[in-house]
Amino acid sequence: MDIRNQLKKKENWMIAVAAIVVLCLLVGIRFDYFYDLNDDVLMKDILAGIYTGTPEGHNIQMLWLVSAFISLFYRAVRFLPWYGIFLCVCHFGSFFLILKRSLDFSRTVVGKLAVALAETLLFGGLFLEHLVFAQYTVTCTFLAAAAAFLFYTTDIELACKAFVKKNVPVALLVSIAYLIRSEMLLLVLPMICVAGVAKWGSESRIFTKEHVVKYFAVIGMILAGIGIGQLTHMAAYGSAQWRTFTEFFDNRTELYDFQEIPSYAENQAFYESIGLSESEKILLDNYNFGMDEEIDELMVGQIAEYAGTNRSVQKPFLEKLPEKLKDYVYRFTSGKGRTGSDYPWNVMVILGYMAVFLTAIPRKYSKERIQDAGHRTYVKNILGVSWKLIFLFAVRTVLWMFILMRERAPERITHSLYLMEFCILTAMVFAQYGGICYVRTRKMMGAVLTVAAGIMAVMMLPDSIETVSESQIRREEVNGLYRELYDQLSSGENKENFYLIDVYSSVSYSGVPYSEKMFADVDNSLDNYDIMGGWACKSPLQRKKLACFEIESMEQALKDREDVYFVRMKSEDMQWLFDYYENHGTPIEVNLLDTIADVFEIYAVSAR
Repeated sequence: MDIRNQLKKKENWMIAVAAIVVLCLLVGIRFDYFYDLNDDVLMKDILAGIYTGTPEGHNIQMLWLVSAFISLFYRAVRFLPWYGIFLCVCHFGSFFLILKRSLDFSRTVVGKLAVALAETLLFGGLFLEHLVFAQYTVTCTFLAAAAAFLFYTTDIELACKAFVKKNVPVALLVSIAYLIRSEMLLLVLPMICVAGVAKWGSESRIFTKEHVVKYFAVIGMILAGIGIGQLTHMAAYGSAQWRTFTEFFDNRTELYDFQEIPSYAENQAFYESIGLSESEKILLDNYNFGMDEEIDELMVGQIAEYAGTNRSVQKPFLEKLPEKLKDYVYRFTSGKGRTGSDYPWNVMVILGYMAVFLTAIPRKYSKERIQDAGHRTYVKNILGVSWKLIFLFAVRTVLWMFILMRERAPERITHSLYLMEFCILTAMVFAQYGGICYVRTRKMMGAVLTVAAGIMAVMMLPDSIETVSESQIRREEVNGLYRELYDQLSSGENKENFYLIDVYSSVSYSGVPYSEKMFADVDNSLDNYDIMGGWACKSPLQRKKLACFEIESMEQALKDREDVYFVRMKSEDMQWLFDYYENHGTPIEVNLLDTIADVFEIYAVSAR
């Protein structure tokens, strides 16, 4: 009897763990786990010591505290893929926390199994792409969405101390999310605030001392976690070298991600005023700015500011607003097969809004039971849920318009916004479902919602599997080409050489991005190549890497050293290289040494 009671207490844990294990194994067996972009690969290389020879805590893209934490595992056991393990733990761990809390609202084993099945299918159908092709921006939102879900579904009847204690994991999840991708966490933070306001607004009496303490304590924990992460990051990046690079990094991000580099012919006077020639400006166009030491944080900042001014003049805010608003409405309302549609994400969110509204109507706490619980109670419930949904939709609209107006809306950001919104809506459904005191209504509502979620998941899953399968096939073909290149560069006598790779030649082939598998062909030894630009360019990390091969300047080493070579994809232009050296008074000649996979070419460069 004792064993049965113990198992009964642990059944939610067991069901949730079983669902996660099954999902994790099925995804790994049917597909594989990849880093989504070459950016993610470089982050892994920095953490693992592949980039500089030593596992680094300064990962540039992540805040220092979490980067240092991951790098410690590489220092302890160098050959394991710790970064990939970390991302998968965050993804599946977030789903585990959501599923485990969801099971608390079901009162029968059959109901729990049905919820587990529906949520697992739904999670796989919606998020399969991001489970297979991991991207740290989405990882951040997984954690933040789990935090919002746990917070909103916390029992509202808990006393102040118990409520705060229950939400310590929430603060921890938000803090880790901030460490992983601070910009993304700040973007979705308004939605977390909506969840907080809506939760507080659900209290029977809002402005009491207990409630102020209860909710502000949770807010305080979250802010404290974010503050600790930010302060430790600022301290770790406080040296003069890192401060200079951080300024360069921020200016470079603004220029490439949110502006458009002005053409040289139409803006020659400006470029000449900052000391940039046409051949040097091309290095910014093709991202190979690592060649020129004079392209520094000040120059890039001047170009970004100038580009922003030009852009606002060419396309004023009020002129662009109606166009982007139309785009926003189209993306949110268009269905399957429509170009530019956010299906199935938009459909699931729309259904989420409907489910929240419908589950609010019969909601009635047992302590409030009265005989005439009809008309007045339903009106009160409708009004109570309406302001929450309107508030959430208004905030999501502002966030979407923000990213659309900035013309920076890749899927890793748009899907993250949908993920956060959907988890908050789902949390509202569960919280309201738990407040339905009439057994028959609750059972009927639970069955309808579970079946509906299962049907939607089954409808989405085939398309999701097909899309991911096709993407994996293309990626493996492209990765095979790059693997052949990198194996050649690091084999035999080539190990003693160093190779400088044209940036666009390293990014993708035929539009398919280069990435790597997380758990296959793991080799964390120092690489003898680097790209000639990118977001780590001109950082203390790059200077440390180049110093390992006694290189002080790419420009000088490429033309003067016999063991430093230039690599490009055959389809990429290299006239810029001749023009650059010609403009600097040192004409060059090149000698083709090798062609790899009939795609890449290796050149020896020498002064003429």
